[in-house]
Amino acid sequence: MMNKVFLTGFLASLFCYAYAQNTLSNFDLEEWTTSDSGLYEEPNAPWKTANTAVDFAGGAAVNPVEKTTDAYSGNYAAKMESATIFFTFTAGALWTGDFEINITDPAKSAQFGVPYEGTPTNVQFYYKYFPVNGDSMGIYTILRKWNPTTQQQDTIAYAEVRQSETTDEYTLFDLELDYFIPNIQPDSIEIAFTSSAAGFEYMGQIGSRLFVDEVKLIDFVGITDVLTQEVKVSTSPNPATDHLQFGLDKTIPNAQLLIFDAMGRQINTLIFTTNTPQLDVSAWQSGTYYFLLKNEKGQDLSSGKFLIK
Repeated sequence: MMNKVFLTGFLASLFCYAYAQNTLSNFDLEEWTTSDSGLYEEPNAPWKTANTAVDFAGGAAVNPVEKTTDAYSGNYAAKMESATIFFTFTAGALWTGDFEINITDPAKSAQFGVPYEGTPTNVQFYYKYFPVNGDSMGIYTILRKWNPTTQQQDTIAYAEVRQSETTDEYTLFDLELDYFIPNIQPDSIEIAFTSSAAGFEYMGQIGSRLFVDEVKLIDFVGITDVLTQEVKVSTSPNPATDHLQFGLDKTIPNAQLLIFDAMGRQINTLIFTTNTPQLDVSAWQSGTYYFLLKNEKGQDLSSGKFLIK
């Protein structure tokens, strides 16, 4: 009975916020450690899961989160699967944070958030999803900063998505954050994935599976945030597969278009000899790319992004 009470309180805490001391690493989900009980493997920091519930149940047919060799790249990825553990519906959940057992108040066991001071515009990851009976996966990201005046965490930026479509091949997902408080440096970040978005209400479908690999934080402050777009830049087609055509709404002598990949590396520069230059992208990897238009004096005129399938 005590195990079930503890597990119920733990699951209720899965979508509550608490601050955790940790560092960003292992975003490729390559590093895993076998638990002391030997009943499951746990992804290394900063990731945490509900797998601790397996110890209280004395084992489970399916662990909420498992290491899988069915990866997009590298050797491993994370597989989340909604299941029943100790007579309680448990959504597979992977989040940045920690877990420390609190017997007196199980709801405080799960701790969400790790120190982080960047201002990313997007969170990208590769995923596959196999819902059961209309279930939905859930993903969210929150940037926060401690407010000494209110003694609470302020939400700096937020992004959330729920999706119910079956996706049977690894697909890039680009989640864009909405900033509520501009020009403020956050001090922590929460990223969470779950195979059943309503799992915090003990709702979902047993057997729904979510695979996640290659999580990235994309930081393009100053590249995608040109506040005054002096020149409108069009891209066609977007997404592109073979060729991408850029267009300017007015002529800019000796204009340069700097192109960056998802890691922020400059990979190409286009010199505008016409207002509609073309770029061969047939050999480029799929993903999101960013551009910055400059005039001959090096001043930023416009910015944006495009997708390659």
